[in-house]
Amino acid sequence: IPCIYYGTEQGFDGGGDNDMYVREAMFGGKWGAFDTTGVQFFNPENPIYRGIAQIAKIRAENRTLRYGREYFREISGNGKDFGHPIDGHCTLALSRVLDADEMLVALNLDAQPRKDCVELDPNLSPPGSKMKDLIGGQEVIVEQSTGGAPFIRVPLDSHEIAIFKHL
Repeated sequence: IPCIYYGTEQGFDGGGDNDMYVREAMFGGKWGAFDTTGVQFFNPENPIYRGIAQIAKIRAENRTLRYGREYFREISGNGKDFGHPIDGHCTLALSRVLDADEMLVALNLDAQPRKDCVELDPNLSPPGSKMKDLIGGQEVIVEQSTGGAPFIRVPLDSHEIAIFKHL
């Protein structure tokens, strides 16, 4: 079950060495840091809130994301040499697999844009098949590496996420 720390959806930083600073008040109340007592900070138009709501809706609509087995996927910068990420400047990718359905979740952990190739299950994602990013709408074609593994190229902006589903 996904877990989001209180205030993340509003962009709260949660910093400080005192509980009054760490747990910023979202809905006002009798206490608050920096003279925020009684002030309401919940904003359903916040872009972080809206992004989380979009991802939650996609998850609710796709059984594979809710119940599928999870497999971390190898990545490659050139489509030939695949391996698991070795640092935090990478695309982190995982598949959720339920029965004969594979969905891919890819996150750019880097501050720079990335265009990594991500391996897929050879039995569920054959070369030539198509996948669509349910967040950004882009469609990609599953390719085949020289070693025979299927993969897709996943262009992601800084700290962007994509959720791919077969068409």
